[in-house]
Amino acid sequence: MSNNITKNNVSLNWQDVLWGYEHHFLEWQEVVNYANDKVTNESNYDESIIELSMINETTIFNIESLLKKIVKVDHCYSTEKWLYIILLDLFNKQKELDDPLGRVEEIYENFDYPEEIESFVRYMPVSDDYDPSKHTNDENINRLYSNWENYLINKGSTFTK
Repeated sequence: MSNNITKNNVSLNWQDVLWGYEHHFLEWQEVVNYANDKVTNESNYDESIIELSMINETTIFNIESLLKKIVKVDHCYSTEKWLYIILLDLFNKQKELDDPLGRVEEIYENFDYPEEIESFVRYMPVSDDYDPSKHTNDENINRLYSNWENYLINKGSTFTK
């Protein structure tokens, strides 16, 4: 997921960075760059952020413990922002993938079946008045993509700068 976060104008906080790193959506260099940005652009930061900004290949093993010192509490983290980031990234790359809707199904499972994306998961039953049997396969697929895009538009105002 390198550099897509800033490209998509999604604001992250330390809790987001910790969760993203622990779940392999952020690489160690991105975490270090985030810390460097905080040290450079903010005047109020703690020593752990400075240590984190100086991590290199030989000290990577310290990242998670430093992040946990900075975050302190992460037991009630909402994954909604990361769900949006990942689905936006996937939507933007859909032409490069063989089965983008299959990837959506994997994300649906990995994020513990969030109700908010069911409308563009292929195997989920339709929850509105739309009758798939009255449409072609292409029309049904286009509807899933349209629902996906609508989700991104609706959530975008919540998470983008």
